[in-house]
Amino acid sequence: MRTPALIARLAQAEDAASLVLDAERTALAAVEHYRRQMLLLLAISCLRAELVRKRTEARIQRIRERMKAAARVRRETISNEIEALAVDTGVDLSVLTALDKGVSRVIEELAGVSKSS
Repeated sequence: MRTPALIARLAQAEDAASLVLDAERTALAAVEHYRRQMLLLLAISCLRAELVRKRTEARIQRIRERMKAAARVRRETISNEIEALAVDTGVDLSVLTALDKGVSRVIEELAGVSKSS
């Protein structure tokens, strides 16, 4: 037998259940919203990190190229100075060739352009 009090309590229980379900839907929607935001931020961060990596690699490559060019110029300058020294002092150039090769290897090692590095 259904009494008005029982019917009122059932209606209240249904209302409460409806409110709980609405709150659950709202919470799930918020969780999904923030999950999507987090994934978007993660993707953006990964893209930025890749961009920074590429820029850094390009800068490193430019520095290496400048170092190689400077090493070539310096090596040529020293070779010319050694040759001039040999002519000025009358020393046989073959004696200074070993020195020239050694100096060239040191310059290459310092600049990181040697064949062994």
